[in-house]
Amino acid sequence: MTLSCQRCGKPTLVPKPAEPAADTIAQSQEIQRHLTENESQRTEISGNINQVSIQLHRLQLRLKTLNDRKEQLEKELASLKN
Repeated sequence: MTLSCQRCGKPTLVPKPAEPAADTIAQSQEIQRHLTENESQRTEISGNINQVSIQLHRLQLRLKTLNDRKEQLEKELASLKN
């Protein structure tokens, strides 16, 4: 490729970029593999957190129901004693 020189305006040959070294390519691929593995683990953990959050909510609702039922039964018991 040829471009005009910014100083003199003459056509100047633009050198081709150097090819990356084989070890640089290998390192890049290894890092990409780690990123992919990391993202997979993040997705798995996020799913686990969502499942546990749903389970926690269900258990909280169940506890509230049991507490309400306890209160109702205690009132019934107290009314029988009076």
